[in-house]
Amino acid sequence: MARIVTTERGATIDPLKHSQPLGAAMVFLGLAGSMPIMHGSMGCASFAKALLTRHFNEPIPLQTTAISEVTAVFGSGESMVATLDAIRKKQRPEIIGLLTTGVTEVSGEDIGGQLRAYLAAWADADADTGAAAEAGVEADAAPLIVGVSTPDFIGGLSDGWSAALEALIRAVIPADELVLADPDELAEDLDDRAEGRTALLAASAASPPRPADAVRAIPAAASVRTTTAHTHPAVPDQPVTRRSGATGETGSAGEEGTPDLVAVLAGPGLTAADLDELAELIRSFGFTPLLVPDLSSSVDGHLAPAWQPTTTGGTTVADLRRLPRARAVVAAGGCAAPAGELLAARTGARLFTHPHLSGLTEMDALVSELMSLSTRTAPTMVRRARERLADGLLDAHFVLGGVRVAIAAEPDTLVAAGSLLRDVGAEIVTAMAPTYAPVLDDAPFDEVVLGDLTEFTTRARAADAQLVVGSSHLREVAHRLGAAYLPVGFPIVDRLGAALAGTAGYTGSLRLLLDAANRVLDHTAASHTAASHDTAGHGTGGRSAAGHGTASTESAASGGWSETDLPHQARATADPDELDDLFQESPC
Repeated sequence: MARIVTTERGATIDPLKHSQPLGAAMVFLGLAGSMPIMHGSMGCASFAKALLTRHFNEPIPLQTTAISEVTAVFGSGESMVATLDAIRKKQRPEIIGLLTTGVTEVSGEDIGGQLRAYLAAWADADADTGAAAEAGVEADAAPLIVGVSTPDFIGGLSDGWSAALEALIRAVIPADELVLADPDELAEDLDDRAEGRTALLAASAASPPRPADAVRAIPAAASVRTTTAHTHPAVPDQPVTRRSGATGETGSAGEEGTPDLVAVLAGPGLTAADLDELAELIRSFGFTPLLVPDLSSSVDGHLAPAWQPTTTGGTTVADLRRLPRARAVVAAGGCAAPAGELLAARTGARLFTHPHLSGLTEMDALVSELMSLSTRTAPTMVRRARERLADGLLDAHFVLGGVRVAIAAEPDTLVAAGSLLRDVGAEIVTAMAPTYAPVLDDAPFDEVVLGDLTEFTTRARAADAQLVVGSSHLREVAHRLGAAYLPVGFPIVDRLGAALAGTAGYTGSLRLLLDAANRVLDHTAASHTAASHDTAGHGTGGRSAAGHGTASTESAASGGWSETDLPHQARATADPDELDDLFQESPC
């Protein structure tokens, strides 16, 4: 269990953190025909859009209500309504995500009330439109609108992602459509949580027909209790020991259920390649995966047949309506866990939670769960992928064993990449996250620091880090430290194909592991080349012996080793019995 350390410096000099609205916008980018809107000033959206465009190298649909100084003081409700009306008529999105910002959060306005009033008026207008449609007049379909409270002065990208995902589940499966054990119990439950932070939540007329007064705000806290307590046997711990993350019971087949549907709530640590591998893994067991959000079909680098003002792929509204019929829910990442618990509680589906999906431990656990759910053995391709990762762990062990690693990333990515590197004997000397998340408590590190890049640089230099892992903002840090650099996380703005680089699953974990090992080897070779040139220069000045000594010292300080020697493995596995554990009987 990691110790969480908060830096004492009062000011952030070189920030590592990204805002909540940015994380929430990424969730809506994974939905088909979607348009995220930041309810704030123009700068709030322009900076986020620039960062997203550089990371994905794709056109990013993102709008703003363009709050000015005047509207911030006298009220932003009219700007919000005008923006929603304009986007509905011009862009015609299927889903709209309304994300608050610091400007609108601190003004004290009842944004949730304004949105609900707008939707109530909209419902009346749509009713009139429906009567006109019966008379033969064509009408535009109403989009699903989800409002999310994402103040950018607290939390970070992961918090915004988690809030948006949870609000989306509440919009698709409203509490007033559940069969409750006791209505008074629900009212008391909502009142108890009303004082806490709430999701600014509303569903438009695109929802199934319901009374207009049923549209209301629902607190984004713990999930609602259903009529029946669901239990099921825990997934066997063998061959990998872990805490069981499964709750609920198998959904029933028939008219009310889809027995082969598995909902996957993804966290920000998964790339498009990771989602593709995860979906293929679930299909190999005979299930139909439903990814929410699905960035693998929206901002994955595909060339759309024609330009459109909204997202060109992702999870559709029709897919979201199928969530209540899911047989099981897989929460892939710590950020997705709250939404996964909510979905499982509201549908009675079986829940499997994973802090990440990198490395053998978590992937073996997921395969075990799918085997238990399907009563099938693992397919040949899954076995083969696992064997390759096991062999890659052995191969990379000789390069990464004992290497001192400094890593800074969002909580999910930090735990995933750090755990994988630690599995091959690397020493995590500095681990830094921009904000706190519960997943950090169980990180396999001595400590996790919450801070900025200035603090990260200081700690990494003091720990003599040899490999720096993180976003493109850490490349310069690695250069100053004279360390190897591995790009992971968000944003990656100086390399192409970030979304297509796997970091999770059997195949993605192997790719990340080999990439890390190769970067250490390349950096070592470059260090030796520079040292050789430096030695030759000293030799021409009559300091041949001293030059060699100096070069050797500099090479050692930079983490290099002789081209004919294996690296020093301070934490390498030496016990043959421990090596045999890698070849234990697998769930595959």
